[in-house]
Amino acid sequence: MHIPRFLAALPFLLAAAPAPPLAPGLWEETLVYALDSVNGSEDAAQRMQGTLPSPQPRRDCYTAADLADARAIFLAGAEGSCHFGRFAMADGKIDAAGDCSDGRGQTMQVTGSGHYTPAGYDFDFTGSGQSGKLSLTFRGRDSGRRVGACSPPHP
Repeated sequence: MHIPRFLAALPFLLAAAPAPPLAPGLWEETLVYALDSVNGSEDAAQRMQGTLPSPQPRRDCYTAADLADARAIFLAGAEGSCHFGRFAMADGKIDAAGDCSDGRGQTMQVTGSGHYTPAGYDFDFTGSGQSGKLSLTFRGRDSGRRVGACSPPHP
C-alpha cells in the first residue's frame, strides 16, 4: 500500500502548527482605567473618576477555539466590546488599535500594547472619544491570569 506524500507529512505539519498564545482554561481578568481629562480639564476628570465604579475581576472559561483569535478577550466586558483594526500578538508582545463600544452607542478609540505568556497577559492602553457632550481621554490596563481548569457544566 502506498501512502500519498501529503498524508505522510501530516503528522509533521500538525506538530509544527502554532498553538494559541494563551492557554485554554479558567481566566481571571481585571480591567482598570483612569480618566485623564474631561472636556480638556484634568480637575473634572479627577472629580468624575471618584464616581466611577471600582473594577471587579471577572472569570471566564476559554476554550482553544475561543483563544484562536485572542483579540476578542482584550478590553471585553459585560457591556462592551472592541474591534481592532490593527492587532498583532506574537513573540510575547501585543500591539493593538481600534474602536471600543459600550453597548449604548458610545464608541471610543483605543491604542494599546503589552506582553503575554500562555498563562497571563498585561495590556496597557490609552484612548479618547465622546460620551454625550463630554470629550474624554483615558488610560488603563487589562490584565488576565489563567487560574485553573474549567469546571464541567452541571446537568
